[in-house]
Amino acid sequence: MTQSTERRRSPRVELMGRVHGKLTSANLPVHVREISLGGMSIETRDGFELGSVLNFVLTLGDGAGVLVAARVVYSRTIDGSAPAMYVSGLEFVDEDGDEGGVSDLVEQVR
Repeated sequence: MTQSTERRRSPRVELMGRVHGKLTSANLPVHVREISLGGMSIETRDGFELGSVLNFVLTLGDGAGVLVAARVVYSRTIDGSAPAMYVSGLEFVDEDGDEGGVSDLVEQVR
């Protein structure tokens, strides 16, 4: 078990294109790599400032979507990517006291 795995409160699910993401403030599509009840990892063309809270719409192939807020835990370039791509780890922020949307989404992709 790696150190990063030990810190996670819930296991991540690899998505393989089953969930699509969009950064709402910039209407920017993001590639969602993995998701769990606690957070997700994404790929983008730009990195994000650590600690910033961003809003995303996560959508399944059937069009069902959920709005989530997430705090940037890390953001770094992917070695050897051209053009430069970033992988970022985000922790979901429960702003309205309702985790139902995320848990429903994770359950559907398991």
